[in-house]
Amino acid sequence: METMRFRYIDLPISDRAAFELVCARHGFAPAHFDVSASAAPGEPAHERVVTVRRGDWSRSYRDRHGQWIRQFEADLTFRFFN
Repeated sequence: METMRFRYIDLPISDRAAFELVCARHGFAPAHFDVSASAAPGEPAHERVVTVRRGDWSRSYRDRHGQWIRQFEADLTFRFFN
């Protein structure tokens, strides 16, 4: 089974807007991160895996209806990507 890959621009506009807001709140710009997503064929969109990279650091999150953004913000709060 082949995994489908998505770029940041392919994510829902609501996810992109929330991501940009979280970045701004923590002093970052979306361009500071490489965001991609992947999903197995037939898998619901909310079950995809979103991966955020910055430099040598990366973290993968299960989408779960936008929960990945809350988890990403928690990582920013704890300075995971600094």
